[in-house]
Amino acid sequence: MKHRWLRALALQVVEMAVVGLLTALAEGAGALPRALMLWGVAPLAGLVTSCRAVGRGLNNYLAWLAPAPILYGTNLLVWGYAPPAGPALLTAFTSLVGAAAGQVLIQRKSDSTTARRRRR
Repeated sequence: MKHRWLRALALQVVEMAVVGLLTALAEGAGALPRALMLWGVAPLAGLVTSCRAVGRGLNNYLAWLAPAPILYGTNLLVWGYAPPAGPALLTAFTSLVGAAAGQVLIQRKSDSTTARRRRR
């Protein structure tokens, strides 16, 4: 399929935009829900979306770049100011880990397929 990576990137951007929008809107619910979204849900979503994007065909060096700026951008669009730097950096780090994990899963899958072919 041509341009599989572009579709994977678009899906990752949409998924993180939804999480970023929910995180920005959590500010109206109070300090605890906002902190849970910023420090828990957004970094976990960055990890999962990066891993899934690599599994869908996106390069692992590109997959970790999108989640943190999208988290920042959605907060800027909704409230007009950026979220704290800590959660965005944590999201970038967990996204990097997720992209690496996605690459390892792809390599393990291809290694098991190659090993099965050799046994035959």
